[in-house]
Amino acid sequence: MSGPQRRRPGPLLVCGTLALVLLIVGAVGYWATTSADPGDPQTEAEERPVSDPQRIMLSGDSMTQGADGDRTWRYHLWNHLSPHVEGLDFVGPYSEPASSDMILPVPTTEGEDPSGPEPGSGQDPSPTGGASPDEDASPDEGGAGEGDGETGGSQWPGTAAPGEAAYEDPDFDHAHNALWGRTLRDASASIGEEVRTHEPDVLLAMIGVNDLLWPVSMEEMEQRLRGYVEAARAGNPNLRVVLAEVVPIALADSDDGFALRVYAYNEIVREVAQDMSTKASPVISLDVANAEKWDVESDTYDGTHPNADGELKIAAAFADALSRGYGIGPGYPRPLPISP
Repeated sequence: MSGPQRRRPGPLLVCGTLALVLLIVGAVGYWATTSADPGDPQTEAEERPVSDPQRIMLSGDSMTQGADGDRTWRYHLWNHLSPHVEGLDFVGPYSEPASSDMILPVPTTEGEDPSGPEPGSGQDPSPTGGASPDEDASPDEGGAGEGDGETGGSQWPGTAAPGEAAYEDPDFDHAHNALWGRTLRDASASIGEEVRTHEPDVLLAMIGVNDLLWPVSMEEMEQRLRGYVEAARAGNPNLRVVLAEVVPIALADSDDGFALRVYAYNEIVREVAQDMSTKASPVISLDVANAEKWDVESDTYDGTHPNADGELKIAAAFADALSRGYGIGPGYPRPLPISP
C-alpha cells in the first residue's frame, strides 16, 4: 500500500509564506538601522526632525553662563540641534553672559580662600557673591598670555565695560539657567520652581565644582545632588535629565584635597544617575573630560573656563548624550573643528 500523498502548497500558501519571509527580513533590516549608535554622524534619513517640540534647560554655573566675549557651549549646541529638532526651544530665567563686574577672585592654588560666602553660610550666593574657580584675571590684567579673539587665549575673553556683556556671536537662543559662582546647594533650592515656570522637557546640568572649593563631605554632596534631581522632578515628573561630571580645572594640580573631592563627586554623579533613573524620568550621566579628551591648558582660557575649543567639546559631549540617551538630534560631527 502506498503512503498518503502530500499535497503541494497552493498558490495562496506560497504567497503567504513569501510575504512572511519578506516581513521578517524587513523587520531585521529596520532593527539594524534603528539600533545603530545615534551618537555617530547620522545619514540623511536618520536626520529627520523630532516631531514634538523639545524644550531644553541648560543649567549650571560660569561654565554654562559664559562671559562677555564668549560664544558659550550653548551657542554650539543650539546651532547643532536646531536644523534637526523641530520646535527646539532653550528655556530658562536668564539670557545674558556674565559681565566683568560679576566676577570675583577665587583660589587657583592650595591655601587661598574662595571669594564669596561659604556654601551653607546662609548668605545669598548670587552672581556677584558666589564662589567660582576663576583665574584672578580681568580684561586688563589677563592671565598667562594674550587672547587671540577666537579662542579667548588665556585671558578674560571680552572687552565690554563693567555692567555690560555681549556674546561673540548672538545667533542662537540665549535662554538659560546658569549663574557665575552658582553652587549645587544654591541651585537645589530654586530648580523646582524654575522647571515649573519654564517647563523644560530636558534638563542639562553641569554644576557642582563651586561647592567642591570648600571642605564639603561627599555625603553632603550626594544629598545636594539627589535633592537637585528630586526638586527638578517636582516641577516636571516626566523630566529627562543629563548630569555632567565636573571637568578638570587647574586648581586640582596644586590642591590634592580639591582634586580628591572632584574625583569622589564624579563617582557620585554616576551612581546617583543610575540609582535615580526611572522610566518616567530617566537620568543619565556624562563624562565630558574622558569623552572629549579634555585638556586644561588647551581647552580653557584661565585654567577653568572653556575657550572656543573647550566650548565646542562640551557642546559635542552633550549633543552625543542627547542623541544616544534620548534620541534628540544626531551625534555631533567628527572630527571636531578645534585648534591644532
